[in-house]
Amino acid sequence: MNQIIFYLAFAFGTFASSCFLYSIVIFTQTLTVVKGYSGIVFFFLFLPFPIFFLYTGYLLDHYSKKWVVVAFQFFLCFATFLLGALTPEFAKYPLLLLPLAFINGIGMTTVLPGRMALLREVMDSHRLVFHTIVGNLLLIFSFGMSPLAVGWIREFQSYSHLFLILTGLHLVSILAFTLLKTNSKDVPSPTEKENQNRIPPNSEFPSIGKNLHNVIGVLKSDPVSKQVMWMAILSMLALGPIQVVLPQYVKQELGLGELARGSVLVFLGPGLFLGGILTILFHHLERKGLALLIVFSLSSFFFLGLIPFYQANITSFFLFCFGISGGVLSSLMPAILQKRTNDALRGRILSLYTVCFQFTPAVSGFFSAYLSDTFGSLWTFTGLGLCFLGFALFSFWGYKELRES
Repeated sequence: MNQIIFYLAFAFGTFASSCFLYSIVIFTQTLTVVKGYSGIVFFFLFLPFPIFFLYTGYLLDHYSKKWVVVAFQFFLCFATFLLGALTPEFAKYPLLLLPLAFINGIGMTTVLPGRMALLREVMDSHRLVFHTIVGNLLLIFSFGMSPLAVGWIREFQSYSHLFLILTGLHLVSILAFTLLKTNSKDVPSPTEKENQNRIPPNSEFPSIGKNLHNVIGVLKSDPVSKQVMWMAILSMLALGPIQVVLPQYVKQELGLGELARGSVLVFLGPGLFLGGILTILFHHLERKGLALLIVFSLSSFFFLGLIPFYQANITSFFLFCFGISGGVLSSLMPAILQKRTNDALRGRILSLYTVCFQFTPAVSGFFSAYLSDTFGSLWTFTGLGLCFLGFALFSFWGYKELRES
């Protein structure tokens, strides 16, 4: 029963968060402020990640994971409620969306890794890998289905009602997390106790500079890990335009309504899900680095096919294919880092990877929104697609160590 409660809390919370990210972007696109303003709001949603990511692990390691997740999910719930209750005011004063997005981002920095960290205290240790995979697939599914769900709600309800519905989902998730019973048997091992006793009582959390110095030192000593980190940045650049510009293109240039728009964009989700499944089936491949580079090149071709044909079914097809490649990439990259990083720095390496993975689309979404408002979505996607293809070809030939790994 406890596992069911966890998955209900995980599912409702993840789905509400994914829907909010999509909803606030399309809501902002209905406002006339400055060029690329939806990209600016999208950027503020993820701005807290590079600021707070090193402290997220500290909170989860030193305090109850359950209550840390509950506390920070209130940030998400509060931001969603404010936007739902005061929708006309935010439409009248759009600049207020920036601090609102930042508040939501603060919650995401801790809730996203915190939900996964809770797995260890809820699930049986011998089934931890399986439940981690299930959690990742649930995360992918929620992200992919959010456009369809939001489109369906918007077909019949206002933005205000939409955000209040998402607030309700957050509240259900928070309630389920409070009812969750964590595993009391999950106590520190003798070795962990010994290491804890070596830490002086008045020791402070290491500075960001010191942590980054240690992480960069590891990446310099291991070319493969460094190249995977660059791949995380380059491959995630394409996700920003897809999250910010593509919904606007589908609505304005294809002339589709909210539900029809969601029906087109939803194909990204099944693609991501299938890509994750394929990675699980073929995880035994020895040369994961070579597979990573090949799939990255393919994703660039799929990106180039999203816009030029001006047909919804073709956009959905290429979006589905791009999703498959994205699912493979997002599964292979952390797997390679997990294998090559030692225990002492694995958490910080993966935290830096999370920042690259989450913050890069925010940056590219910001710039692509401005480019789209200035030059149009066709030239934006064509130019960015050619750049991504150039990055892919350069990576394939330049990252020799990764290609041979």
